[in-house]
Amino acid sequence: MRLYDPSDSWLHRRNPLTLLTVAVCLAILVFTVPVWWWLCPVLLGLLLLMATLNNRRTIFSVWLVMMLPFAALSFLLQGLFFPEALTSMWEFGPARVTSDGLQLAALITLRVGSAIAGFLIFLAATFPPTLMNSLTHVGVHPKISFIVMSGVTLIPTFHSKANMVLLAQQARGVATQGSWLYRMKVLITVVKPVTLTVLSQVGDRAFALEQRGFGSTVRPTIYRPVNFPRTEKAACVALIVITVSTALLLVAVQ
Repeated sequence: MRLYDPSDSWLHRRNPLTLLTVAVCLAILVFTVPVWWWLCPVLLGLLLLMATLNNRRTIFSVWLVMMLPFAALSFLLQGLFFPEALTSMWEFGPARVTSDGLQLAALITLRVGSAIAGFLIFLAATFPPTLMNSLTHVGVHPKISFIVMSGVTLIPTFHSKANMVLLAQQARGVATQGSWLYRMKVLITVVKPVTLTVLSQVGDRAFALEQRGFGSTVRPTIYRPVNFPRTEKAACVALIVITVSTALLLVAVQ
């Protein structure tokens, strides 16, 4: 699975730092919005933007896989067991369906859904090596740039390793299809080797970074030119100022 899909769209032509700034500022703003229905047009706009991507099926599937369990758990806990609720709509023993709990569940779900959608759009339009070069170009230490790039590629890495483990199990005659309970058992057998494999690669990557001079105090030379226009730099600065000001204002009025 690849979240990044090469294209010549307007979104792909933006500098990765611009997209990263927009995604981070969006996440900050949505978590300071106090009313759930304010986030409905935001999430709708993000989903429409997501629909314009070439790999929209992959992006939508990842978003749904991450959001559906979270939304179900949020509405179950907050909608039925919100202790501070004042208006009860339906009661059954200790469980109470309350409008306050449902509104809080909707707010939390829309916040997380909007933030995840923004970061998925960022991942779909950002080539990881270009992001690393852009961070290094603006003065970020190469090790930090590499950590950020590794975080961007974390989901595809886990997915590819999980597929390798599943294929290896199928080659040994292990059944990977069946009921939901059986699939959960198979998932447990997949998570352990995938996690151990990823952790074992940490030491190898650290050694490779040292061999390539990532620990040097000399500023590295960027071999690939990075296009970061002044208009995008000004837009990033303005967006950060607007985000901080708006977030402080929303927190103050709550």
